[in-house]
Amino acid sequence: MREDDEIVGNEVLVDGMNISLRYRRDFRVTDAARLLAVARRAYLELNPGSTSEDAEAEVGCAADAIYTILEFDQLLGDQVETRLAARESDGLSLGGWGAQLVLDEPLPLSREPRGNCLRADVFAPPESE
Repeated sequence: MREDDEIVGNEVLVDGMNISLRYRRDFRVTDAARLLAVARRAYLELNPGSTSEDAEAEVGCAADAIYTILEFDQLLGDQVETRLAARESDGLSLGGWGAQLVLDEPLPLSREPRGNCLRADVFAPPESE
């Protein structure tokens, strides 16, 4: 909500309007070795003909693991782009997309509804110390 009680995004839908959707989802790593192994297996399935060595070289850090899993689960990547492109006949033309991985967010979002109001802008990067 804006300070003037106007709902953000409540504007009238008009031709030529650009709309940006910022999506944030926080995760906690509970088993890093297992997560990395699963991400590497997902990489192999996404890239037929790749070897275990390729997977180790391509999926070696937190960002690689998360992006690979999100692509495998069809939350990011070509499959999502194809599904959304099918909406062009519905009047919605795709723009670009971007994603940013933030490590050690000091105020992670909670699964509890009230836990997500820890600061005014949940999309603002954490303040540097």
